[in-house]
Amino acid sequence: MTRPRAGLVIGLVIALATLGTISIRVVVSGRRALAAGDAAAERGDLAGAIAEWEAAARWYLPMAPHVDEAYTRLTALAGADRRHALAAWRAVRSAALATRGLWTPHGDDLRAANEAIAELASRDPEGAVAGGADAAARKVWHAERLARMPGPSRAAVVVSVLGIAAFLAGVGLLLRRRGPGLVAAGVMIAGTVGWIVGLTAV
Repeated sequence: MTRPRAGLVIGLVIALATLGTISIRVVVSGRRALAAGDAAAERGDLAGAIAEWEAAARWYLPMAPHVDEAYTRLTALAGADRRHALAAWRAVRSAALATRGLWTPHGDDLRAANEAIAELASRDPEGAVAGGADAAARKVWHAERLARMPGPSRAAVVVSVLGIAAFLAGVGLLLRRRGPGLVAAGVMIAGTVGWIVGLTAV
């Protein structure tokens, strides 16, 4: 086995080991938060249960069962307990927004949460001044604001990721000394600019 191939294999092994370690940490932490939420619910501490289930949903990993279970518990509580419905739906919304990237893994839950929060907020006596005196108008007012996605746009995220990839490609060119050094430097600079533009884009 040649040295470049050996280095590639070692790099892949290290990368897989790192990903495996992170995945185990996410699953273990998510399961612990889910269990803590269940225990809090059994004690009658529904506010604590909501907080723990939200934490479990935030420990996101594709196809990890604790994530779907956390969303199921939150939405079930929202439908069964009026006093905690708004808090539960807000936890669903918060978790869905916290785990979105180029796509939103729980987009359906986010849409359901936005609709439910708008409905509940429109009935809140303390929030009656927001959006007008009519309940339907208040619901529309809340829905419009909930639909505004915080954070950078998907286009900005893509630009930032491509910038990082370009920077790393430039580093690779420089280390392997393929092509003139100015080319590698140019790729690194372009990547850095793209990364900064992506981070600062609104």
